[in-house]
Amino acid sequence: MTSEADAIFEEGYRCYMSNDASMAPKAAECFRQAADLGNVDAIYYLGVLYYNGIGIDQSFENAMRQFGIAAEKGSIKAVYNLGVMYESGKGVPQDYARAMEMYLKAADQGSFKAMYNIATMYRDGNGVPQDYSKSMEWFRKSADLGFNKAQFSIGMAYHKGKGVPVNEFEAMKWFKLAAESGHRKAQIMVNVLKKQIQVVTIG
Repeated sequence: MTSEADAIFEEGYRCYMSNDASMAPKAAECFRQAADLGNVDAIYYLGVLYYNGIGIDQSFENAMRQFGIAAEKGSIKAVYNLGVMYESGKGVPQDYARAMEMYLKAADQGSFKAMYNIATMYRDGNGVPQDYSKSMEWFRKSADLGFNKAQFSIGMAYHKGKGVPVNEFEAMKWFKLAAESGHRKAQIMVNVLKKQIQVVTIG
């Protein structure tokens, strides 16, 4: 049964990754069949299709249901997505406390995206008291795992003095790190700071 479910999931995943819109309904059908046979990845990706309306009618409620089932079966990505949905209020009433609970659970299993979202919640004061120091702590955890959005956010914190003293040289270091992996805004900030630092150095 497991090998059959795995084979059906793999066929669906090939269709999903083909970037061919005409294959999306086939992907949905395969994921549904494999999910019925208990394949956790299929359950998760069926949720992704529902969330994005790919090959199937968009339904945040059904996405939430699939992610919930997958999370119970151990999918960390599903736990993270539940956090996203609780934070945004899609498919469920907005609940920052539940979002934080899901993010902390996913972060404990190494999800750098969950770490990043915890950081943004502390930075913006969403569901928790605004705390730039805790925000930086979580941004660093995410950045240390290579997430360029977290690296960019650390650069911005040093640039604006949010939770740390203003330090354009430290900001430049983090912007460069994020820019190296293609973060567009970081690339722009590298060019902006190059001019500012050059002026300061010359002056």
